[in-house]
Amino acid sequence: MTTEDYDTTDGYARFAISEEHAASINAALPVMIASRMGYLDRQALEEEPTAAADIQSYIDLIVERSSKEADYLLPDTPLKEALFRLILANGNKPMTASQISATLSERWAMSPYPRNLSTFVINRLLENSGNYCIVAIEEPADG
Repeated sequence: MTTEDYDTTDGYARFAISEEHAASINAALPVMIASRMGYLDRQALEEEPTAAADIQSYIDLIVERSSKEADYLLPDTPLKEALFRLILANGNKPMTASQISATLSERWAMSPYPRNLSTFVINRLLENSGNYCIVAIEEPADG
């Protein structure tokens, strides 16, 4: 990770999906991630996803193809699910609540489903998304 991964100048921590957190709660993260892939991409997999699979290949497919499909992040998607999908679509690079809020607000601007997508609300959801294996990324120690 680079130092920009830890930039918290907007006052909010950066969040990413954590394999370590998934292991600590016995979540099958590769299966969770693969289930967010588009239908054709899932069908093209050579093997069924398992809890021991490497997540990066699934994330790469989501970034390259699945996230570009119209039904990947629909306006009626539950917000915690939307956070998970957006972080995946960003290649699991750490994101702040303000980045996520801006992206969802832009993407869902014409949505018939009005929601509070404020940075404060998104940050609270991120802080409480452990079941999605989303955790705050700690800033590196100075030195």
